[in-house]
Amino acid sequence: MEKFKQLLSKPKSFLPIFALVVLVLSAVLYRNIGIAPGIPANIGVADSLTTPDGNISLSFAKNGRVEAVLVKERDFVKKGEVLARLSAPDALGTVNQAKGALALAQAQYASLNVTYANTKNQQDTMVDNAYKILLSSALEGTPSIQDSNVPVISGTYTCGKEGVYILKPYSSGDNDTGFSFNYSGLETGTAGVKYDNPVPLGVCGLQIKFIHVTNFNANTVWTINIPNTKSSVYLANKNAYDLAVSTREKILADISTQIGNSNDSSVAKAQVDAALGAYQAALGAYQNNIITSPVDGTVTFIDPNLKTGQSVIAGKSVISINAQ
Repeated sequence: MEKFKQLLSKPKSFLPIFALVVLVLSAVLYRNIGIAPGIPANIGVADSLTTPDGNISLSFAKNGRVEAVLVKERDFVKKGEVLARLSAPDALGTVNQAKGALALAQAQYASLNVTYANTKNQQDTMVDNAYKILLSSALEGTPSIQDSNVPVISGTYTCGKEGVYILKPYSSGDNDTGFSFNYSGLETGTAGVKYDNPVPLGVCGLQIKFIHVTNFNANTVWTINIPNTKSSVYLANKNAYDLAVSTREKILADISTQIGNSNDSSVAKAQVDAALGAYQAALGAYQNNIITSPVDGTVTFIDPNLKTGQSVIAGKSVISINAQ
């Protein structure tokens, strides 16, 4: 102890010894920064090696030429921040190409839902029109007794319900023919008997007028069947309607197969999955050319040779970070 006190009392003799100790410790600490193994291609972040002094040492996963060093010593960095990257235009081009293919596959998959909705609207309209033709074609009134004053039915029936109209005329004296009629069945209401101009038969799109041949007989009850299954065009219209329905079902089923659901396979979904896999593989390959920070921390060391244009060796420690 006395010798140590004597040493301290003589600064000129103590300083060279102190400097030597500092130099030795610095060399040891620098050597112990360590070399991290290469980064796995599937995560794009260098494996870390924590040295005794708490630094995390990082390295590239492959040999290459430095394109950019984006940090300097004492910089604070965030987890996931890119610290340095190698020049890899081919790998980056593959990433961009795969990303574009993925975006296209995703857009095509998403557009199938729009396509399905638009196609369904179109097919529903075609079926609806065929059904309206079926219900509206060649309509005629069937009299309860023989009568020459035939009703003429025109217009397009739009209510989409099959059934009958029952017309019961009566003398009203308040229009140009002197007769009116009550109607029931598919609709209920009252209208006037007209010979020249048709009048609405309810609100489902049909109109009616009578052909004046003899004196109007108010005792005749008229029945109008919707559709008119006895007309000469009924079978053709029925076949056209059935074809429209089956065509709609087939087309929509085909699109549904492409879209798929949680239980079924889907061609479009498989294409998205394949494109996603290709993108992830390309991204993983490219990420071998970058070093990102695994933690929030401060850059404590950058290899002096880590400069733009310089070559680096895989696995050699080039950057160290002290976690915060």
